[in-house]
Amino acid sequence: MKTKTKFKLSTVWCHKSFRLTASLLHSSSSLSFSDCNCQRPYGTSPSFQLFESYEEITSDVVNKILGNQQVSISQEDLDKLKGIPGVKFYLPLNDETFFEFVNLVGKQRSQKSGVYIFTHLETGSKYIGSSNNLSYRLSNYFRHEDNKRNNTGLMLPMLREKGLGAFSLEVFIIPAEFSSDSYLFLEQYHLLNKKFDLNTQRTVQFRALRPHNVYLYDLEGKILYYSCSSFSKLQEDLGIHYSTFKKCLQEENNYLNFFRITDSLIEGAKKSSLNIMELNSLIAEKQTLKNKSITFSGKRYKKSKAITIFFKKKKMEVTTGITQDFPNILSLVSYLEGINNKINRNTVTKYLNTGKHIKGYLFYDK
Repeated sequence: MKTKTKFKLSTVWCHKSFRLTASLLHSSSSLSFSDCNCQRPYGTSPSFQLFESYEEITSDVVNKILGNQQVSISQEDLDKLKGIPGVKFYLPLNDETFFEFVNLVGKQRSQKSGVYIFTHLETGSKYIGSSNNLSYRLSNYFRHEDNKRNNTGLMLPMLREKGLGAFSLEVFIIPAEFSSDSYLFLEQYHLLNKKFDLNTQRTVQFRALRPHNVYLYDLEGKILYYSCSSFSKLQEDLGIHYSTFKKCLQEENNYLNFFRITDSLIEGAKKSSLNIMELNSLIAEKQTLKNKSITFSGKRYKKSKAITIFFKKKKMEVTTGITQDFPNILSLVSYLEGINNKINRNTVTKYLNTGKHIKGYLFYDK
């Protein structure tokens, strides 16, 4: 996913200096799908081997992938999971198949666990997911507003673009006699097959089921929007994956430039009155803002630092107040070249924060 930044360039003549001030704004653009007619247009590159045939995917292979999570499964138990029959639905559900679907997955409070597979009918591309509450999870795909909530990964943007009618859905319900985390082993078994080319996450996270406090605040930590006691609940309610939480926590990054995710309670934070649906709407709004591409002169630019530039000229003390937006250093260099001031990126970096000027400019990161 490409990340964009934006500079706001302020032009000021004052005390023999021409000042260009850049303020940093963030947004990001997620992958879009303009053509889904080609065969297998999507793919992922995991750090481990994927297999053409299910015969090659044994319990030893699955256990090797999950070894760092300290879980394992026997070949006998894996064979039993593989033998669970699936029920296939063509989408969208009609009056007849809707009742069949509800009888299979139950109502939201029934919390049946299992695995589901979406197949794009035209290309054969597949996506697999799992949940310990299939009814709740799958309802998120069926509700139009939730399809708009998140535009990340491969499956959701394609579903949003092509619609439910472009897919079939197969559901595998885990019988009660299996262990509570069995559905994750079955999902991992399928994820090792190359057919599931709409999945960007190729390793299931058993740790998501373990107790762990999660808190969602505003950036300043003054408003508590949400809290739960497991990563799986976080993903169920808000669609925030464990890997996103981990990245925000380890790198101290914000979420969508608006939220702060942490595993620590902040004393004195005021609890928000938003319910889950309203919070999802707020997340959707911030996701949309973050996904807007920032362009300059029809080009896309990568992330860069905010820069303050001073333009030195003699005998000039007039303040113009001119402002112009630039996404990063590269676009600024292009602009300067356009007014016959050729200064490349390496030169900008070389003179950054040195106090030395080049061709009348001083460069500082903000």
